[in-house]
Amino acid sequence: MTNTIPCEGLTFSLYKDAHRMMMYESYYRNDVWDEGRLVPFHPIELSPAANVLNYGQGIFEGMKAYRTVKGKIVLFRPEKNAQRFVRSAAKLAIPSISEGQYLQAVKEVVLANRAFIPDSRDGRCSLYIRPVCIGIEPLLGVRPSREYLFYIFTSPVGPYFEKVGVVRLMVMDVHRAAPHGTGEAKAACNYPVTMRPKLEAQKRGFDDVLYLDPVHNRFVEEAGAANFFALMDDGTLVTPELGSILPGVTRESVIQLAKDKFGLMVQERELDVQEVCDRAKECFLTGTGATITSVETIHWKGKAYGVNRNGFELAHRLYEELLGIQLQKKEDPYGWIMELT
Repeated sequence: MTNTIPCEGLTFSLYKDAHRMMMYESYYRNDVWDEGRLVPFHPIELSPAANVLNYGQGIFEGMKAYRTVKGKIVLFRPEKNAQRFVRSAAKLAIPSISEGQYLQAVKEVVLANRAFIPDSRDGRCSLYIRPVCIGIEPLLGVRPSREYLFYIFTSPVGPYFEKVGVVRLMVMDVHRAAPHGTGEAKAACNYPVTMRPKLEAQKRGFDDVLYLDPVHNRFVEEAGAANFFALMDDGTLVTPELGSILPGVTRESVIQLAKDKFGLMVQERELDVQEVCDRAKECFLTGTGATITSVETIHWKGKAYGVNRNGFELAHRLYEELLGIQLQKKEDPYGWIMELT
């Protein structure tokens, strides 16, 4: 079956014909994961008392498959997502899915849906991959489930942000995660708290929220679903240190490219929001969905600060390098690309 999905008109949303696609599912019962299988995309039946519906025991990942300029179907650093999935499972007391099973399942579901991978040579569109694991045992007491469902579905998608390339952020008195909590895990429970603030920010003309640390309420952590970078006026590229933020795969890749390709000094440290507003020459977000998205404005304490004095230059250059590797337009010196065909 040949590719039939045009890039034009795709948004970052579930594909309208998802029922035509295949998904993967594997069940954990009696202390063991089954072999898993490909099945048609379908609704999942859960008890009203299912663990995930009452106590939120669920994790997920976000990945993309690309059709490259060489005509290959590829994944970008999928082993990193597998490793993070394993760490997230451990954090939420979910029985471990091996990295091998995770990667094999991802490969199978991508190849089964190859006809739905958009032919986008500029990287705007891709096949989004969503691995999920949830506790499905019916229960009342607060404890880990004894039964789980690991499943993967996919969807052709367009850009994550409606305004492609540049966004405006608003700082609000809401905290996404706390130290020693679940912030570093890709846990479903981390995301509901970001929904109301984002709606409020959008009503005020902004695209997303920039979250600060919950202790001092002054150090930048991340946006709702993306990591944050600031190029300071001394030429140093700074990103918040890990701990209560998600260790993004794109974040790690951008740090490597900034050092190797552009000779930048990169610091992972506490980053005061006022320091960003006063000293940043350029800011951008990174993530599987966002890729690399420039930040035009940060609204903080009643004032909108322009944080682009660099013409978005670094973000554009990093984007071209990263996308060049992902689409096989450029050499991949790191072995980041996994070819499936």
